[in-house]
Amino acid sequence: SFIPNNDEGWTRWLLEEFSFAYSSLENKEIQAGGLRQRFDVIVFPDASPGSMEDGYKAGSMPPEFTGGLEAKGADALREFASAGGTLIFLNRASEYATLHLGVAARNVVHGVSNSEYYSPGSLLNARLDTHHPLAAGLPEDLAIWSEQSPAWDTRESAPVRYPDAHLLASGWLLGEKYLAGKAALVDARLGAGHVILFGMRPQYRAQSYQTFKLFFNALLD
Repeated sequence: SFIPNNDEGWTRWLLEEFSFAYSSLENKEIQAGGLRQRFDVIVFPDASPGSMEDGYKAGSMPPEFTGGLEAKGADALREFASAGGTLIFLNRASEYATLHLGVAARNVVHGVSNSEYYSPGSLLNARLDTHHPLAAGLPEDLAIWSEQSPAWDTRESAPVRYPDAHLLASGWLLGEKYLAGKAALVDARLGAGHVILFGMRPQYRAQSYQTFKLFFNALLD
């Protein structure tokens, strides 16, 4: 999106620091399709699904900076994954995949008020399935960065889940009951490819060294 996004900048910086080759994609490039011929993985940093779908409204900015992915973009992303590509959605961006790409995962904290669920930037304990490729090289337990992050009920593969109790490692958490036992990372198949939903910011401000590996495994899967 042309809407400014700090998480996008940190994501690019991290890729550069760890020597991943990347290109930045704009809406029109995605809408043009043929993405699998150029890319293995497409990453969407933390952003609201509305900003991704719609971008700036017409008339609010010069025309070349308005609009979002729209239906044509969603079709192109679905085609990309179906042909074997991997789509990665970080934190709030994951909702785009459930709304527009058909990923069967229900965000259990969607619409829950701040008086019931509040995780404004906290470290939460999570349990990993170390046999899953996305968790390769990591311990069974680690802390993940939660910032009003989604958590899911899903039948898709979920290599990271919250424990049933004692979720808070550091910070402030209200509404532990909503997260207990739910998925914090989802690996959904779409055709020959993957759609990976991170219910966290694994590269938050390039600080989260342990969860970098979850992100890097998703890039290399």
